Amino acid sequence: MSPRGLGHVGETAPKGFNRQAFRRVLGWLAPHRRQIVINVSLTLALTVIGLATPKLLKWTVDGVVGALQGAAFAPAEAQGPALLAAVGRETSAAPAGALAGALEGTVAPKAEAAVLKDNAWRHLRLMFLAFGGLFLVELVIRRFEVWRTGRLAQWFMYEMRQRFFNHLHALSLRFYERIKSGQIIARGTSDMGAVEGAIEWAPNHFMSALATLVFGILLMLQEDRLMFLAVAPIFPVLVVLTTWFRKRGTVVWRDVRTQTGRLTANLAESIAGARVIQAFARERRNMEHFAGLTGDLYETRVMTARVHGRYRVGMDALRTVARLTVILFGGYRVSQGAITPGTVLAFLVYEELLFRPIEMLSELYNQLLHGLAGAERILEVLDAQPDIVDAPNAFDPPSLDGDVEFDHVTFEYNPGVTVLHDVSFRVRPGQTVALVGPTGAGKTTVCRLIARFYETSNGQVRIDGRDVRSIAQRGLHRHMGIVLQENFLFAGTVMDNIRYGRPDASDAEVVQCAHRIGSHRAIEALTDGYQTEVGERGEGLSAGQRQLVCFTRAMLAEPRILILDEATSSVDTQTELAIQQALGRLTERRTSFIVAHRLSTVRKADRVLVIESGRITEAGTHQELLARGGPYATMYTEFIRSE
Repeated sequence: MSPRGLGHVGETAPKGFNRQAFRRVLGWLAPHRRQIVINVSLTLALTVIGLATPKLLKWTVDGVVGALQGAAFAPAEAQGPALLAAVGRETSAAPAGALAGALEGTVAPKAEAAVLKDNAWRHLRLMFLAFGGLFLVELVIRRFEVWRTGRLAQWFMYEMRQRFFNHLHALSLRFYERIKSGQIIARGTSDMGAVEGAIEWAPNHFMSALATLVFGILLMLQEDRLMFLAVAPIFPVLVVLTTWFRKRGTVVWRDVRTQTGRLTANLAESIAGARVIQAFARERRNMEHFAGLTGDLYETRVMTARVHGRYRVGMDALRTVARLTVILFGGYRVSQGAITPGTVLAFLVYEELLFRPIEMLSELYNQLLHGLAGAERILEVLDAQPDIVDAPNAFDPPSLDGDVEFDHVTFEYNPGVTVLHDVSFRVRPGQTVALVGPTGAGKTTVCRLIARFYETSNGQVRIDGRDVRSIAQRGLHRHMGIVLQENFLFAGTVMDNIRYGRPDASDAEVVQCAHRIGSHRAIEALTDGYQTEVGERGEGLSAGQRQLVCFTRAMLAEPRILILDEATSSVDTQTELAIQQALGRLTERRTSFIVAHRLSTVRKADRVLVIESGRITEAGTHQELLARGGPYATMYTEFIRSE
């Protein structure tokens, strides 16, 4: 997907079940199929234990009830010779005739009842052991199932986050110009969480629900077909209800992801622009806008709760109908002697077991919709292709001389809006070139094309005689140092930020570089010197201090091509003077491009290029251009007056 399609990512939500996203998620899970099979097998073992429970309940109830009914109601002569023999063994000291006579009187029924009750307790003890054994087995299997499933899910999410983050670093600048940072953050956090919630237990629960449905129905048929046929008409209603929920849930969950992305983007933007908001007294309007976004999310969330609530009410109603059907029809069948009370109890448990997987499948589908909505938004980033890609056999230069040439370069950020018009110039290795001109003339664009942050629309940019498109981006940027007007520092110490482009540099090398550039005294004046903690985006440092740190960072990397885009715009006159004194030494043997509105920084440049409306209108040294009395001379005169 081209970044051009991401101008309003997350603003609209496609309808229907996204099979492509589903297949992609399955593809991500494919390398873990062996672990998934093991985890699913553990879950199926637990399912078998769950399905065995109704059978054990039936045997328990029927065994005990049968024994107790026999003890309470059966006459002695109906109990059979075996029982009489058993009781007779306990009273063998008595004469046979006397014993027989006694049994036919009052002793026999009591003895028979005692034996039958003992049998009932023996049966209960056996069932207790069976239930206890199943419980212990279930406990062990459950422990391994939870541990293995959780570990697999977290490893999968680790891979997902790494894939997402690495891909962000491969995308071109156009992508970041067309999508809000808050929306990217939402994809890497809340959308990732939605995918995690969908896939963590999905394979296990799906197979468990399927097995429970199939084998539960078979076991119910085996117990009593008429009882099953009595509750069977409820299941088509369940299918209709679940289908409605699936269709309606698809829409509302995508709306939730869309609204969440908008809210996150607005929140990130408001935090980043807090100073501007306060400076223009926009707090109330921003709060109103945020309240509107929050209200939209509230309405969407309420809709999801309403849809889910209707589904749950329908499920509960059907469950109640099924339960009453089993009790009433089962009671009738028991009264007719067709089935035992244990069978009715088993059917009640089976009915609950069958509703549970259907409910589980609906919840699973609910999570799947949520996860797929997040996966779609993640895929919009993962499928975005960088505009700038290295050629298959791109040259990775071990070093650069710094010969830079623009050959009839034309460039457009957007089709039909030309920023540079047929620009041509050449800069020899070690030369310092100043780019001057009004705001929006194209000076920064020239620097971006040198660094290959963008590609030319026409013409070529050559470095050391090679088309910049044939040079590997990593190799090119390794030999460049760039300081922008909008400096950026990362959270950490000042030392960490200076060492960002050259992590292996020692503390002594950092300090030496700062001495050379003229920033050492300013850094030492900070609270903890080089170990001063820098907040997010350089918070805690002044604009001038941040720019000095960025300047030192660029110099430490020992670049062959140096780009300073308004690099001294945020430093005071004294600091700028110190930097000017150091620039002469630092730009030696380096090709340097200096973009500046303050013309004091370009006087010593080997060459000055005046750019107006995307065209080079003048070129020469500072003195040559002053002598011509053209646009540069006019700008310089105005600069002198303003000073």
